[in-house]
Amino acid sequence: MQRFFYYRPFVFITLLTLSLSSFSQKKQLDHSVYDNWKSLQEISISNDGRFINAVISPQEGDSTLYIYDSKKEKELLIHRVNKYTLSPDGRYTVALLKAPFSEIRQAKIKKKKADDFPKDSLVIVDNEAFTLYKIADVKSYATSTEMAGHIAYKKAAPKDTAKNKPNKPADLLIIRNLNTSAEDTVKNSKEFAFNKFGNSLAVSVEPEKKDSTDTHKVLFFDLKNGNKKQISGEKMEYRSFSFDEPGNQLVYLATKDTSKIEQKVFDVRYFKNTMDSAVVIASKTSRGLPENWIFNENSKPSFSKNGQRILVGAAPRQTPKDTTLVDFETAALDIWHWKDPVVQPQQLSQLKNELRRTYTGIIDPNRPREFISVANEQMPNASFSDEGNGRFVLLTSGLPYEIESQWDISSKMDTWIYDTQSNQLTVIAQPVSGRPQISPSGNFTYWWNASEKQWFAFDNKTGKTIGLTQEIPVNFWNEKNDTPSEPGAYGIAAWGEGDKFVLMYDAFDIWKLDPSGKQKPV
Repeated sequence: MQRFFYYRPFVFITLLTLSLSSFSQKKQLDHSVYDNWKSLQEISISNDGRFINAVISPQEGDSTLYIYDSKKEKELLIHRVNKYTLSPDGRYTVALLKAPFSEIRQAKIKKKKADDFPKDSLVIVDNEAFTLYKIADVKSYATSTEMAGHIAYKKAAPKDTAKNKPNKPADLLIIRNLNTSAEDTVKNSKEFAFNKFGNSLAVSVEPEKKDSTDTHKVLFFDLKNGNKKQISGEKMEYRSFSFDEPGNQLVYLATKDTSKIEQKVFDVRYFKNTMDSAVVIASKTSRGLPENWIFNENSKPSFSKNGQRILVGAAPRQTPKDTTLVDFETAALDIWHWKDPVVQPQQLSQLKNELRRTYTGIIDPNRPREFISVANEQMPNASFSDEGNGRFVLLTSGLPYEIESQWDISSKMDTWIYDTQSNQLTVIAQPVSGRPQISPSGNFTYWWNASEKQWFAFDNKTGKTIGLTQEIPVNFWNEKNDTPSEPGAYGIAAWGEGDKFVLMYDAFDIWKLDPSGKQKPV
């Protein structure tokens, strides 16, 4: 009896613990909880750190936009948003308000036409006051990278109820000033683009064939001063607009081949804000363009960082398809040869990309009708230094090593450096074991040699190759590598200004190396 008395506290505590654990035990996870799991996506912060935006997304259902003002310690939730843009200064948030998930799901189940689906809305948030302005029936919107006060959005034009108007109304492009709420509307817009800072906008107008009230044209908007002008007015297809950063220069493609042909021939148009209209700056007859090469729909011109160069792709003109042959009367046969550089399934997988491939060259805006060919079929990959401004261009090709790449995963590249000043092409190595890259300012080409487990640099001016890590008594390769291949490097942290030094990792430290080899490693 006395022994039982001593054990009673222990039994009581044990029973109490078991009962509490049974009450506090969490519900067992199963597949029914998956749809409730949420993730944080699309996180962005204003330049001053005041506003923090993010999208809270469930596994299935409507996402929510979360806006937090760290200064006032206030938050705003906007449901049914999965795409938004926060202006860098934090003043505005622009978002596409999706139709409810359940309504879209029902429309899909009922197999409704696209025009009968629930419509999205545009919501503009003044982050300072947390006020919302909504615009109904918006299909899409776009802003400049810096979102300096203007947005552009597309919405369907009102339906014409007249019986003799069977054509579907064209979408309206609306350019809105966020600060003043003023709007400008463009009908029949096909393509448009802002410059980086949002002070310039280009729009192509392409009306339907039966529309006699409008014409093909390109409009240039000076959004800062509130002006616009027509810079092209021929009946052509216009596409691939690209501005320089300040928005003073514009380049785009144009073609008279408006019918549905297999490959259209484009010319390159150039406009400067001091000009009345755009001019042809390059075409298939330009000096320097290889014979039978053209600019096509994949050429995609762009400006270098300083705007002094236009980088644009060109390609050999494809052989026209024989339209006299009928598909059902033509045998289709794929034959693989053991000497093919790429296996047959990979050939078929890469076919579309190869047909779209272009080779980058240079156009000087001050030297029209002249094309400087840089990349070509033997040297297809071009890397421009200094954001397109640099003197040197790195050219690489893995084509001679495609067969062995089927069993050898180590990269091999024939590598050249092209000097745009002297028009001279210099061989760096054939092959380089690794993936060579050009330094930010373009003074050096560098690569990791996996077989030698060392970093190397090539001085693009002197033509000298330097072993960057050969004299350092530490390993720069990943010592934990556990695959049947050569180990990779720990990597590069950063390059110094003007390529004066490069910071490289070993397992525990960062080394400061002189790519010219003159200074000792630190």
